[in-house]
Amino acid sequence: MIDLTNREALAALDPKNVYGSTEMFADQCQQIIDDHFDIELYTDAYKNSANIVLCGMGGSAYGGYIAQSLFHDELQRPLMVNSDYHLPGFVNEQSLVLLSSYSGSTEEPLSCAEEAKVRKANITGFSSGGALAKLFPTQYPGFIFEPKHNPSGQPRLGTGYMSMGTIALLRQLGVISITKEEAQAAVQEVRANQEATKQQAMAIAQQIQQTIPVMFAAEHLGGNVHILRNQMNETAKSFAAYGELPELNHHFMEGLKYPQDKKLTVIFINSSHYSAHLQKRMALTKEVVSKNNIAWVEYQAAGSTKLAQMLNVLSFGGYLSLFEAFIYGLDPSLIPWVDYFKEQLRQ
Repeated sequence: MIDLTNREALAALDPKNVYGSTEMFADQCQQIIDDHFDIELYTDAYKNSANIVLCGMGGSAYGGYIAQSLFHDELQRPLMVNSDYHLPGFVNEQSLVLLSSYSGSTEEPLSCAEEAKVRKANITGFSSGGALAKLFPTQYPGFIFEPKHNPSGQPRLGTGYMSMGTIALLRQLGVISITKEEAQAAVQEVRANQEATKQQAMAIAQQIQQTIPVMFAAEHLGGNVHILRNQMNETAKSFAAYGELPELNHHFMEGLKYPQDKKLTVIFINSSHYSAHLQKRMALTKEVVSKNNIAWVEYQAAGSTKLAQMLNVLSFGGYLSLFEAFIYGLDPSLIPWVDYFKEQLRQ
């Protein structure tokens, strides 16, 4: 088995330096805070929009999943993630369409942009370039970031940009309340815990190898397990699944019996900030998983605030999927089936 502590050996599998991008997660977040947290871009029409539809695909939708969970109790208007070519039917001139694309050239959000114009919706968004760079901030309020802390060049490794970028826009819109100081403090905690996070991810990657990882989380970390599933798919080339408590307690556990030759490992993402109800549910869910003879491991989110814990779990997911790819002897940058699919679509 490859030595996960041997950076020289890992570099042979990692010509595009995915490891480097994973290490720079906190730098990506801090760059957004420094460059885009204090820019006032919005009119009253934007701030008073009746609903918000975030249009993004894959890693570019991460910020939407994060916001829905992290700010669940704070959101005063509907926030929907739309990963499709078309906007939902309710979008009109009272709606705000947030276009999120790392590359700025993803066809689905660009299609939604054209529909949003026709429906006279308020439009905002951000990217690193592409066609969206022609929209922001000249035609519509938004921003373009320079991805200088993503040496791999892979959009899905720009997790810090996409998650913190969405938070920055929602903050400027008055949708969420978060100060620059709170965001900076959370990023500093990610940095302080980075080595411990890496070591835990390394250990868990070895425990779950050759099994199907199933991630469970709750409340403010619900969006994280959606993202962690994606990271395991794309980076580790591993089938994975996720569930959120309390919903999974009403159905998921009954699906653990068959088939009997399944190879599952449940990863419980736990938190000191879960409510008392959810902490009890988490403990009971572990018991049910054990009684079904399913292996499980636990990751305790690090951080003094919910924001810090969310960022910490994003960092953990990056490392976990990276180390799993190395264990399988894979180049973590390659996404051959996604590339094949896109090439066939172009023909």
